[in-house]
Amino acid sequence: MHKLRNELKWILATILGSALFAAGFALFLQPNDLNSGGISGLAMIVTELLGFGSVGTLSIVINLPLFLVGGIKIGKRFFGGSLLGMLLSSVLIDLIASFPMPHTDPLIGAIYGGVVCGLGLGIVFSAGTSTGGSDILVRLLKLRFRNVPIGKISMCFDAVVVVLTGLVFGDVKNALYTGITVYLCGKVIDGVVYRFD
Repeated sequence: MHKLRNELKWILATILGSALFAAGFALFLQPNDLNSGGISGLAMIVTELLGFGSVGTLSIVINLPLFLVGGIKIGKRFFGGSLLGMLLSSVLIDLIASFPMPHTDPLIGAIYGGVVCGLGLGIVFSAGTSTGGSDILVRLLKLRFRNVPIGKISMCFDAVVVVLTGLVFGDVKNALYTGITVYLCGKVIDGVVYRFD
């Protein structure tokens, strides 16, 4: 009974965290051409370059090879939970993005997007899973660099996406706002994972 409760707990946490991440991304970031870094941010940049496709679908395509590596290195539970998180967040990003979104100021989008996405990812990380992509790479690096907070590792990856956002969308403001999002997202992840200690 205790084992079943624990299993249910991390599955529900993965679902909740993935839904929050997708909502933060689709409601606040994507409409303002901002992102929270990681694979979803990279997918957004690639869809802009290609001129077609959806962020969620491309995220799934990019994630598949990373899951093969992550599953082998980290274990079955992480693999299963992260696959659930990746599929759910990717599908929800596309689903939420299909509805018309009210326009918000980019700074408000950057702040709220960073906080909501960070909260979602923090819950997912606390459950011992991820939403795939760079989260898998972050987890692999965390196994090697145990003393470095997970949010800081994540921010290093996302810094590259920040620069690419500015280059691809041709607007320095987009990169600067995305930088705010990435910073807040990393801080909230650490706050949730380490209980704001």
